[in-house]
Amino acid sequence: MVKVKNIVLIYPKTGMDFGSTVAPPHSLLTIAAPLHKEGYRIEIIDQRVDKDWQDKIMKALGPETICAGISCMTGTQIYFAIEIAKIIRRAVNKKIPIIWGGPHPSILPAQTLESEYVDIVCVGEGDATFPKIVKALEAGGSLNEINGIAFRSSGRAVVNPAAPLIEMEELLPVPWELIDVEDYIHPDMYLKRSRVLDIGQTSRGCPFNCGFCCSASLRMRKWRAMSVGKSLERIIGPIKTFNLDGIWIRDDEFYIDRERADKICAAIVKEDLNIRWYTSGTRVDVFNKASDEQMALLKKSGAHVLKFGAESGTDRILKLVNKGITVKETLKTNLKAGKHDIIPAFALMVGFPTETFKEINDTIDLIFRLKKDNPKAQFETMAIYTALPGTPMYDLALKHGLKPPQDLAGWIDWNFDEYDLTGKRIPWFSAKERQKLGNISYMSVLANALPNAIDSIENIFIRSSLKILYMPISAYYRFRLKNKMYNFSLDLAAVRYLRSKIFYKSHIVVK
Repeated sequence: MVKVKNIVLIYPKTGMDFGSTVAPPHSLLTIAAPLHKEGYRIEIIDQRVDKDWQDKIMKALGPETICAGISCMTGTQIYFAIEIAKIIRRAVNKKIPIIWGGPHPSILPAQTLESEYVDIVCVGEGDATFPKIVKALEAGGSLNEINGIAFRSSGRAVVNPAAPLIEMEELLPVPWELIDVEDYIHPDMYLKRSRVLDIGQTSRGCPFNCGFCCSASLRMRKWRAMSVGKSLERIIGPIKTFNLDGIWIRDDEFYIDRERADKICAAIVKEDLNIRWYTSGTRVDVFNKASDEQMALLKKSGAHVLKFGAESGTDRILKLVNKGITVKETLKTNLKAGKHDIIPAFALMVGFPTETFKEINDTIDLIFRLKKDNPKAQFETMAIYTALPGTPMYDLALKHGLKPPQDLAGWIDWNFDEYDLTGKRIPWFSAKERQKLGNISYMSVLANALPNAIDSIENIFIRSSLKILYMPISAYYRFRLKNKMYNFSLDLAAVRYLRSKIFYKSHIVVK
């Protein structure tokens, strides 16, 4: 009897995995699809939802295992990825190749390869590249001719030429059967529906060049979309299969081609799906160009919440980060969304090089101006600017004193919503100023983000009770944020400590 060769794919914890923030591991599903179709046995282990993930890894790895793959972003996820790689290293006598992919290894492949827990890096989009690696390893062949990878040869890192971006129409259907989809269906904090699933992307990339974003480096500022027909298969299929009443569409820029978006919305209306949907990528300047008729269609299709990158409350900072919008356009979007009963969810950021606290306060004021103009407006965590390699502003950060980590493990604490106690990430601010920025970020979580997250708790009694209990706490931190009361306080220090124990790396237990 011929034993089927298997591949083990692992998605590490991110450090903040709660309710509807836990989306399916789409990066693993997309690289698994072609191999699954060819008959390989694929084991996907998601550390965020698999309580017995260590046992699953140990059982999945064996003589028939070709390789193990780990997807990883910059920050806390690197910590968990390294711990997972340690387990793989000692799981079996045979040294199983460990392949890393995702944004961080893709941007710093040579440095990532310096880690003893990395054998190969899949650089960029792995949909076509990863199967080539698997087949080369299975056959004992050479890696030299595979574009889009980095590997070690004779003790040195070899980075092959980049692989071309894939055609979106060539993507296979999502192999939902490889995961327990129910683990990713939640009550949703934005849509206020009970069975909501992140269905992934109908397009990839972004043609813009925002200074803080790595999309330009990873996808060369190219926006590529599936056809309307294929997009509808991606959207309608899961809704009907899993009896969903809401979806997240994970496109960087879903609404950039309004004609395409209109056709998708019209087809959703025709199907009479009775859903609500959210998309994570919408630009205010693009949204403002939509006609009233297009807005009516958008709303009728179930568009309930759209995320907008407002970024800053000052035009100087918006120009510095090459956002290509103005504060006035954000204010216009807020009113327009309110007029058509679409909830805008705004993302904001502070802590840029050269930014003053007067400008930071302007960004805080923008929150309350937007909320006054449109009480339904929502706000995510106010992020602290974190310079990432491969982003357009990275050289500016280096010019202002940034000293990036020199090894893979050094990037573990490179988080956009955490205190910078050492000054590694934002050295252009003093220790006291960095503390203020950390407090601003935490206050935004406690005032805005956490109340929304409570809505993703599945138990209705616990959800309702927590919402009532949390109301005065939320109001307290909104008051402090509005009045710029963000100097050191023991309560925020305690919150930070508790968060580190509940969500971050200190709670991992390796058997």
